[in-house]
Order: sequence, then structure tokens, then C-alpha cells
Amino acid sequence: MHAVVAGSGIAGLFAALRLADSGIEVTIVTKQRPTDSSTNWAQGGIAAILDRTDGEGRQQHIEDTLTAGAGICDEEVVRLVVEEAGDRIRDLLAMGVQFQRQGEDFHLLREGGHSARRILHAKDATGKEIERALSERAASHELVTLMPNTLAVDLIQTTHGSPEKGISGIWCLDLDSGEMLTLEADALILATGGAGQLWGRTTNPSVATGDGMAMANRAGAKCRDMAFIQFHPTALALEGDRPFLITEALRGEGGVLLDEEGINSYRLEGGNPEDYSFTLNHSTMGSLATRDVVARACDQVMKEKGEPYVWLLTEHLDFDHLNQEFPNIAQRLERNGLKIGPDPIPVAPAAHYMVGGIAVDLEGRALSKSDQIIPGLFAIGEVACTGMHGGNRLASNSLLEAVVFAQRASSAIIAEGRECSRGAPDWRAEGLDDLVEHLPLVNDLEMLRSTMIDEVGLVRRNSRLNRAVRRIDLLNQEVDLIWRNSLPTRELIELRNMVEVASLVADDARNRVENIGLHYNADLE
Repeated sequence: MHAVVAGSGIAGLFAALRLADSGIEVTIVTKQRPTDSSTNWAQGGIAAILDRTDGEGRQQHIEDTLTAGAGICDEEVVRLVVEEAGDRIRDLLAMGVQFQRQGEDFHLLREGGHSARRILHAKDATGKEIERALSERAASHELVTLMPNTLAVDLIQTTHGSPEKGISGIWCLDLDSGEMLTLEADALILATGGAGQLWGRTTNPSVATGDGMAMANRAGAKCRDMAFIQFHPTALALEGDRPFLITEALRGEGGVLLDEEGINSYRLEGGNPEDYSFTLNHSTMGSLATRDVVARACDQVMKEKGEPYVWLLTEHLDFDHLNQEFPNIAQRLERNGLKIGPDPIPVAPAAHYMVGGIAVDLEGRALSKSDQIIPGLFAIGEVACTGMHGGNRLASNSLLEAVVFAQRASSAIIAEGRECSRGAPDWRAEGLDDLVEHLPLVNDLEMLRSTMIDEVGLVRRNSRLNRAVRRIDLLNQEVDLIWRNSLPTRELIELRNMVEVASLVADDARNRVENIGLHYNADLE
């Protein structure tokens, strides 16, 4: 039996290792290096209750998740993820992940929306630590083959027609040679991450272009809840520098969001800086409210004041403690002439996480548009929509959901033992010789990103959404024409995928009739 995993973040690597440990040959295809994933950029941590006897703690985690999800989470999924969390953390520890400790116990953080400290971390580089441990194991496993610089292009369906017939492989582009590859698979796991690059201003790496969602949609899979795009409220906002995530854990340690007026009032009058935070106008939890609330609060203040950012204040906190707990952030700030603690940090919302994605069942099996299982196709991690997050993801639940569903999907593949007949067709063999080099696409990409930022961002309106749909439809027609007549390149493949995902997001946002979670349409007030 042979499985192919597209993506090398926590979800893809964990599933690949589980499959390989059971004796299944696994090929991991990844667009750049195995470490170029959203997991590697994740700072905050992974939420979990380790104590098997702490039923109250697990129930609180469930309730916080349901509350953050605006009442539309799949409660069955939430419960199974929280219940399985401890075992998956123990699996990660066995694989060599080193979470920060405080004496004999783990050091736990609290982030926005959490009612207690329950987040394991590795200082402020948790994802990097997880990626390190899993990548090292994968690289040394005799049944795992890593294919870096390999870009997935389209899914190979078992037969033409109904997606319920199943998937038997994937076509990929070797970015080094330019050769199209046909990879056959008895099971295909999509773990390709999100699509933050659609918005340009994003905390995501450059590889986050919605490839998995676009490929699955073209093959007849169902994508759901695509309107729910999580903007992280605190990305470093410096002119000429890419957005850099300032982890929510910094607010969990006491950092406070303030505008210029709030900073001046605090410094003049003293007391608790949180009492001067504009976030209190939106939630009694202030700076530690859920991300949707805090991000919109920041957006509103920035628009009202005409400023490109707000401030994250940490001057009232212990300098040595901040530098010890957040060395990655401290180092990044120093590169820009700032010091964590003494200097207010300029921050602004940035696209961060796709809550929606490929619809899956409890084992991560992808569902068709008619809600039937697509044999051989699985989706896990950010590319999937399990129902865990509802309308808004609770902080540090993403790595947890990814590893739980990686375990469930790999267990399902092992149990099914599905084997496909070999002989998949080569990619678009007919007419291949007629393809030509396409024109530069930078203007098309800029137009797409501008449309998504301006029309399908944090705050939406009907007129803007209608305009976005029209623009994206026209761009989609243009890109499709180029695609059918051009040699495949990374630039073209990614643009094709981004336009397709943008269409799904804009359509879902336009069709929603109520404001809930991360979707906010000012015309629905």
C-alpha cells in the first residue's frame, strides 16, 4: 500500500509517521522545504488537558471552544478533539517534541478566549519545535520519502465523472526540473494549509495559497464555511517589513492594546493599563477577548483615527520575564530598533487562519458536494473544515485539531487497507506540445489581493461583496484561458488556485444572511 501526503506541517508529518510506523510506504510532497509551513511559523502553542482525571478542565476547554465558535461548532467534534488531546500530546512527546517546563510540570499559557491556562508551548516558537521533531523523524524513516520543491497541481480521479468514484493519485510539478509528475496513491492526504496569501497582509508563509482547497473543489469535493477568515489582531505593523505575528500569549501575560489616547491617559493617570483599552468597548474581556472581537476593535479604531496601527503596551510588565518567555519576538523587534517592554509595539490585524475548508467526516475523509465520502481522499489541518472551530477558531486549537485528525485519518487508512489499480494517466497528455510560456501574472495577483483586502476583509458590505464576485469571475475566466494554453509554472498554478479559493470565499460571504463569528457585514446590522 502507498500513501501520498501533500504538505509538511504538523498534520501531514504526524499522519505520515503514523502510516509509516504501521508499514505503509509514504511519499510527502511539499512545495518548498519541509520546514516552510504554517506550523513552523506558529508561536503560541497547543491547547490541551493532559490529566485524564481532569474532567472539569476538559469541560471548560469545550465550553471556551463553543463560545469562541459563536454557537455553530460541531459539538461532537469539539468533544472528541478535547478528549483525545492528552493522548496526542503524549504522542508528540514520544516523537521528541520538547515543550517548556516549570520544574517537573509543563509551563502553561493563557490566550484570548481561554478561561484558564492550558496551552503548552516552547517559548514563543512552538510550531518550530514541533516541526523540528517531526521533520527529523520523517527524514530518518525508511518508509518515508520526502519530495521538496514539488508543487501539487491536480487530483487524479479513479474514473472520470462522479467524485464518489474516488481518488487514485495526484499530479505534481517538479519545481527544479519543470517536469510534470504522476504520483499514484491508494490514499491521498491533503495537508496543504490555508490561503493567507490571498490578502497579501498575512502572518502566513508564502506557500499558503489555498492549493489543497482549490484542487479538491475542482475534483468535486465540498468546501464549507469559506467566509470565516480569521485575522490575527496583533501582527507587527512596520512599513517596508512583512507582517510578523505577535503571539496572543503576550496579551495572556498582561500585554494591553491601546490607541494613542489610551497610552497618554495611562501614562498621565496611572493604574491598570487595561482600563484604558479601546477593546473594553467591545467586550468585558478587553484585550483577551476572542480574535474576531479584538481584530474588529483594532480595525475600527484604526479607521476612526486614520492610523495604520494600534499599540500593544508591555512597559508595565517585567522586562527580564518578557525577554525570557518571548525571545523570538524580542529578537525581531530589536531588528527594527524596538525593545519588548519599554517600547509600545505597533500592531494591526492580518489574515491568519482559514476556518473553512474541505468538508470532512470524523476520520478526515473528504466529502463530495452531495455529502458522500470520496474514497481515498483525506483532508487534515487548516485545509480541512471539521466543524471544530465553528464561526471563529479559539486560540491554540489549530495545532491540536491538526494532530487529532492526523491520528484519526491515518488510523482510518490503515484500517481500510484500500488499494487502487495502477495505470493513472499522465497529466494533460493531449495537446501538451501546444502549450506556450504565459505572460507575467504579477498584475493579476495584485488585483486579486487588492480585491480581497478591500472587499472581503474584516468588515464587509453587500456592494463590496458583489463587486468582489464580479472581479473574481472575470479574473477566473482570464486565468482559465491562460491555464489551458500555457506551460505550468508555480506562478500560474498558485494564481489559478488563489482565484478559485477567492471565489469560494466571496460567494459564501455574499450569501450569508446574518453576522456570526468571523463574518461581519455592516449592511446586516
